[in-house]
Amino acid sequence: MEILRIKPLYIPEDQTEGLLKEIYYPIWIYVFRYHVRRMIFGDIHGEVVVLVDGINERSYIADIFPELEKIETEGKILESSITGEKSEEIARDKIETFLFRKFAYLKFSYYLKQKAFGYKLFWATKKGESYYLMDSITGDEIEIQKIKGESKQLVNNSS
Repeated sequence: MEILRIKPLYIPEDQTEGLLKEIYYPIWIYVFRYHVRRMIFGDIHGEVVVLVDGINERSYIADIFPELEKIETEGKILESSITGEKSEEIARDKIETFLFRKFAYLKFSYYLKQKAFGYKLFWATKKGESYYLMDSITGDEIEIQKIKGESKQLVNNSS
């Protein structure tokens, strides 16, 4: 299946065939442009990138718009549990909270400049009796042994 994914920054050192399974996690990406009016020192203009988790409905401020690439994959693709409209609503709540905290006593406005939907890659693997996910952006390994039944199914059947 062809998908749009965030280009990985980290790749596992040990890529032994069959030990790593690719899991693609849905992410909505928004870029907002803002304008803050100030009487003294001039107006402020800027951009904020907001990522919305397609399953947990959480939003995050990102440093930059991630590099996206089209790929053909046979990895496990998780479905988003929210619609594009709901994810945009979550992103707008995040940008408003961000702007209000940063410019609480000033008048500001913002608009949506760009949006995209893609997937973030995780690699699933088993080490001993534990299951791990490796984040392709940060390189962090996340232990997921708390959900062993589901973890085993995900790692063993993800292709």
